Amino acid sequence: MGRLCSFPNQRGPVLSKKSAAILAKEIVMKPKTNKLSTRILIETGVIEKWVLSLKKIPHIPTKVMGLLVLLSIVLLVDVTESRAVARFGTRCQADYQNDWRDELPYMWNRCGWFVDELNDTDTSVFYFNLHNSRSKYSSCDSCGTGVDDVALMYTGTHGGAINDTDARLVMWNQDTRALSNTDSWRYGDEATRVSIFAQYACETLTSADSSGQMIDRWRGAFRGGLRMALGSHDKLWDSLTTDETGEDFADDLQDGKSVKWAWFDGNGDWYEDQDVKVLASGTGSTNSAAESNCVSRKNGIKWQNFTSFAAA
Repeated sequence: MGRLCSFPNQRGPVLSKKSAAILAKEIVMKPKTNKLSTRILIETGVIEKWVLSLKKIPHIPTKVMGLLVLLSIVLLVDVTESRAVARFGTRCQADYQNDWRDELPYMWNRCGWFVDELNDTDTSVFYFNLHNSRSKYSSCDSCGTGVDDVALMYTGTHGGAINDTDARLVMWNQDTRALSNTDSWRYGDEATRVSIFAQYACETLTSADSSGQMIDRWRGAFRGGLRMALGSHDKLWDSLTTDETGEDFADDLQDGKSVKWAWFDGNGDWYEDQDVKVLASGTGSTNSAAESNCVSRKNGIKWQNFTSFAAA
């Protein structure tokens, strides 16, 4: 018995570790920001208890505290879990044929920095645009540059789904979209068996029309063994403050966060409200067992352990 379970995130903006590190530097450079910056660092959870302990030490100079905070962040960021190297692929688009869709001027930074960061520890198999790429999401089984040629597929483009039978990813070609049901998406069948399909695209995981319709849009894609789909239940923004979200997502994967929280925190932003969401699969002999398995996978899968979770 199969099951799909989702988890939306509708929290306010959050800071990435990179932003927290910048604020730590500001503690050193601008002593008057000490109180505000320390509070923000605590709220990010980067150095929560450690900063609170520092604040209890009497007469600690502001510059010394700032340097200690910055050192603690560096030490935390550099701790990674030892594991096998995994394969990933990337397809993104910022401009569209005959301007048939609005330009996404920060998409190249987002995708390029994602590739640069994750390629430090893993293997980038391909990074291409979305020209003539609709088949790469459907009939391109083990063609070398399709979804099932990698363990993690990252896509950045316009998206949609609400009141439609398909989840949609916009291609460069005019009036062309990759469509989940129409194109018979089925992921995880091939030799590499894609496990994680990440879409920096609006609305592809929406359940605003109904949870049942969302599941119907994605049921076929999961039937091959796909473990998780990452996307949005409404809006993901393309802006100056979100151009590092790809890199932050990759960094959180490398740091051993669960895939769910790497997606949520990596795409968090101090200015834009990011409507991120994840969808996971699960199996069991009963509905309750399948639901429990789905929740366990949704919360427990990491970039370092995804192969230990059996394909649903």
